[in-house]
Parts: sequence; structure tokens; C-alpha cells
Amino acid sequence: MAIKINIASLKEGSQELELIAGVKEIGLDEKLIKENLLINLELYKLVHQLDINVKISGVMKMECDRCLEVFEKPFEAKFELVYVQKSPREEAIDDDYIRTYNPVMKTIDITNDIKEIVLLSVPMKKLPPEKNDGSCSWCGKPKNYWDNIIIDEEELKNR
Repeated sequence: MAIKINIASLKEGSQELELIAGVKEIGLDEKLIKENLLINLELYKLVHQLDINVKISGVMKMECDRCLEVFEKPFEAKFELVYVQKSPREEAIDDDYIRTYNPVMKTIDITNDIKEIVLLSVPMKKLPPEKNDGSCSWCGKPKNYWDNIIIDEEELKNR
């Protein structure tokens, strides 16, 4: 199943939609997202253009880069798409957020755009937030706990 917007039935002006999408609908791994994604769409339709502001929120399940325990991290991502109607003689616009659509199209599929934004929301460094004392908010271990475990190669040679 995909997330499609029926542009044929949209009236001109501003409209809002709130969707709940499952991980399988988007094509994401169930190990990445805890439950469903909440997708808020702000649509603004003009005669030959459709502006879509998308806000996605959910909870990611990530493996901590320090202790390798799985923790949950809420996330929120926003992006904008602009669909412009084109005639058959015009070339498609090559832009990150501007797309073209044919006047005879009835729906627009935004599933891949949502999937890409969720995947781009995964942080490079997967660490839960730290408490004020510097310890992990998830497993409770202090920051210097890992210093005692990691042994330098030169230190191993000297033993």
C-alpha cells in the first residue's frame, strides 16, 4: 500500500490531513520504527500547483553505539514538496522538492519521499541522551565506563 493524495478531488485553497502509516506501508524495516508513523499534511492547491508541507513523527529503535543496547528515540522531520502542472511539450523540472504532474493524473504518490526523509532522520551517531552527570539515560552507565574497557594497542604490546 502507498500513501497517495487524490489531487482530482482536492478543492482550491488550504486543507490539512492527518495520516497514520504503518512501517510496511512506507517500505521501512520493522526493526527501525517502533510503531506507526504520524504524518501531517498541509496542502495548498492552486489552479496549476499543489504545495505540500509534510511533518512526520514517530519513535525509532536504535542500537546504542556505546553499549549496543536497543533504545528508543522520538523523531520529527519536516519537508516540503511542490507539484507543478506541466503541458506535454514542457520538460520535467529537475529539483529536489519541485515535481511536475500531468493534468490527467488523478493521484500523487509521496511514499518514497516519506521513506527517504525517515531514513535521513537516522543519526550518524546513535546515542541516547545523557543525564546531567554525564551518564547514559538509557543504560545508566557513566561516560568513563567505556574508557576502562577499551585498551590501546600499545598497552596490549607492553603487557
